[in-house]
Amino acid sequence: MSVLHLFIALLLLQSVPSADRRPLALSEIDDSARYLFDAARDSRWTAAQDQLQTLQQALEDLPTGIRPTDEATSLRRRVHELADMVASKDRVRTMDAANAITQSVIGLSVTFQSRVPSQIPRLGYLGRQVELGVATNNRTLITRAVADIRQAWNELQPELEGRGHRADVRRMTDIVVTLEGATQLNDDDSLARAELGVVSHLEAELK
Repeated sequence: MSVLHLFIALLLLQSVPSADRRPLALSEIDDSARYLFDAARDSRWTAAQDQLQTLQQALEDLPTGIRPTDEATSLRRRVHELADMVASKDRVRTMDAANAITQSVIGLSVTFQSRVPSQIPRLGYLGRQVELGVATNNRTLITRAVADIRQAWNELQPELEGRGHRADVRRMTDIVVTLEGATQLNDDDSLARAELGVVSHLEAELK
């Protein structure tokens, strides 16, 4: 093989991982859905409308062949439904739909390479489910979300300890234990926000 052919082959090998990365449009949908959830939770409807427009634009840029097909269909349906919810300032339904989009993004992201363990975005989704349970005074939803947080955290904790994130591990463990014993909605809400703060920090650290 000539030096030129070897150089071309090396370039092709180096380009393979980028093909396995999550499409930019899917990352934009993920970010906008999270921001939209927060905006609806806090009744910031101008910000919610801005995030909806960003979400709609990113959806147009999403590759048409992305799989699993059922998750892609669910995502597109949720984005379409959000237009009426945001226009009518329907706080709870907007929060629910925005977090359902996050769940679809998680499902669509499993085939792509990432430095971030899959439990991290799931913990973010579940923390917002706790917030949704607080907003709807739904103790069953909160209990289920907290149980799922415990399961995801049990899966993730050994890996983070192995990577040396001991302070984050202690903080998240304390939050999860306290969530499991919480009985007041105000406590659930503040703990969910604390959990989401640790998730956001870990996501930034691990990227």
